[in-house]
Amino acid sequence: MRYLVMLGAICTLSEAALAETPDCKTIPDPALRLTCYDKINPPVATYPIPLPKPSRPIPTTRPDGTVGDSLNDEDGSMRAQMRNVCRGC
Repeated sequence: MRYLVMLGAICTLSEAALAETPDCKTIPDPALRLTCYDKINPPVATYPIPLPKPSRPIPTTRPDGTVGDSLNDEDGSMRAQMRNVCRGC
């Protein structure tokens, strides 16, 4: 007899739990459907929040304290190497 009472209680509680969860599949608007799913299972952030971009470029400094652009430095060194290439030796 106890088993029948327990089985009845379990069935009643499971029906109540199913009635509480909203049916998000029936919502036609994608934004509202997403908020419905988010209420059921809130999203978990897996990546750190990105830092805001600076309002002005941050200058790169060399060890001697001067400011330089690494791309222009590479271009200058490449040009110097190309000037020393023997053409038609």
